[in-house]
Amino acid sequence: MEMNTLVWIVLLFLILVLLVRVTSLQRQLNELKRDVDRLENGSNGSARSDFNYTLSPKEASPAHTSQPAPTDLDQELIALIQQGKKIMAIKRLREARGLSLKEAKDYVDSLDR
Repeated sequence: MEMNTLVWIVLLFLILVLLVRVTSLQRQLNELKRDVDRLENGSNGSARSDFNYTLSPKEASPAHTSQPAPTDLDQELIALIQQGKKIMAIKRLREARGLSLKEAKDYVDSLDR
């Protein structure tokens, strides 16, 4: 195989990987836009109620004095924490919201307080 052919194959593979990544990011962006629209319009009747993607309760603005009602996911996480399954709670949160390990740990720690 010529070197030129190998370069083209690698280039095509990289393009394919980038297209998949861009598609994934576009999907996430569209989900976030829908969530922002729902928040701005004040509609609570959504199929997806997990709006806090990266914002933990302790990082929320202190201007908000009332705590939002815990979501079903928050209740599930609290139940896991109470059972002593904090690592499972972090794993569940990461799966549900796509958070990094640190973000998920911080969020679960804030629920534990």
